[in-house]
Amino acid sequence: MFNIDLITRNKLVTTKTVISVLLLLLLCLTQNTFANTFEEGKQAYLKKDYSRAIEILKPLAENGNAKAQITMGIMYDYGHGVPKDSAESIKWYRMAAEQGEPLVQLDLGIKYFQGQGVAQNYQEAGKWWEMSANAGVADSQFNLGLMYYRGIGFEKDFDKASSLFEQAAEQGHANAQYSLAVMYAFGQNRQKNYTTALNWFRKAAAQGVAQAEFNLGVFYENGYGVEQDLAKAHAWFVLAANQDLQEAIEKLRAFDKTAILKKTNAEKETNQFTAQTTSSIPISQLDMSQLLSQQPADNYTLQLISVTSEEVIIKYINDSKLGEAAGYVKVVVEGTTRYAAIYGIYQTYEAAKTAINVLPESIRKTKPWVRNIGILQGLLL
Repeated sequence: MFNIDLITRNKLVTTKTVISVLLLLLLCLTQNTFANTFEEGKQAYLKKDYSRAIEILKPLAENGNAKAQITMGIMYDYGHGVPKDSAESIKWYRMAAEQGEPLVQLDLGIKYFQGQGVAQNYQEAGKWWEMSANAGVADSQFNLGLMYYRGIGFEKDFDKASSLFEQAAEQGHANAQYSLAVMYAFGQNRQKNYTTALNWFRKAAAQGVAQAEFNLGVFYENGYGVEQDLAKAHAWFVLAANQDLQEAIEKLRAFDKTAILKKTNAEKETNQFTAQTTSSIPISQLDMSQLLSQQPADNYTLQLISVTSEEVIIKYINDSKLGEAAGYVKVVVEGTTRYAAIYGIYQTYEAAKTAINVLPESIRKTKPWVRNIGILQGLLL
């Protein structure tokens, strides 16, 4: 079954990320009652003239200027011109948060959730995230959704979690999109809906969420809400494995038997390959579809090229002069009939991979690749 673990491994948006956003906010602040003076303080801060910045901004902050309060909080958070002081930083952040600054509310929620400079307090974290979420901050919506999903600081409530994930997902929050997909896949918020889950997994995968890529592979592998397609499943597993997702790597091993071999085993496979390539595979015609369908699903072949014309593929095979080990199969890929030139039958992935190196240079230029026979059998017309 597909994996739900990411939802319980999801990390909250970090304080460092929020502070970076707050620093960026300083560059585009709107003017207010203290605008001219605050602008001077902001410029002093950006020029790293921290003494001058504190001289200007502290009185403004004490008089209720939320932007100055944010800047003072950042200075104590980073130790800019003052000693690092978490308690003092939180004091200034709280002042700004109480005036409705949603990004500061997000940051305060993180500090209380993680116990940074304050005693860990999930209820307090949830309070600030709820204020920020109501102001439309996607990270707060996601973090609060995780609390309801996990039952941290609140009773578990899948309906509230789903609603918050959806609000963040609609704003393009990748982890919220993934989390919402999981809930639809398992029917945790309402009736199970693979089609909707697939849609959200695709959006998360488009933003590079490896676990979403993996789950799309599982959907295509098993036909959840979509027509079963082992080739597409394999492609999604490859994308996830490229991000070092262990579940995807294990899936590919199951698909292609690509587990790392010891050196002695690799040498043995090379010797087996030599024996295989010296003898031709008996076939009576170039169309190898029937022969391929009779092979063990965990064996391998080399795919040389794939075209839409049977005449072209026959000419290619005859011109290649690879002997009876070469032929073609007729397959359907995304509704299109194609003719794939294949070469050889190999018991292991490693042996097939080695075989590429001894093909004629003209053939290697077309970048032949190893295909699992079981996957090709699923595509045969």
